[in-house]
Amino acid sequence: MKRITVPDFHGKPQKYVAQLDIATEQAEAQWGTHELSEDDLGPWLTFAFILSSGTLAALVREVDNAPSPGYILTAIGDRDPGETLAEFLAESGISAERVLHQGF
Repeated sequence: MKRITVPDFHGKPQKYVAQLDIATEQAEAQWGTHELSEDDLGPWLTFAFILSSGTLAALVREVDNAPSPGYILTAIGDRDPGETLAEFLAESGISAERVLHQGF
């Protein structure tokens, strides 16, 4: 798993994979300072990655008015979200107990 820049995290389709219980401070301690991305909903704190399989994945959280704690794990492509989640957890070292909700 390698950190990439937000402009390198692009493509379609983009899929919701899971909601993870991880704090910004914890993510920054592991991967460095967050980047900001933006869409129609506003700005997002973003940590983007390429997984060993080549899958593009990102942890994102709305800057203002996030509806729930933690970060959303999203991925680009047609890969099964369950496989993406398993790979992300294994490569990041984040425990499966931190998964609050799966999107598939």
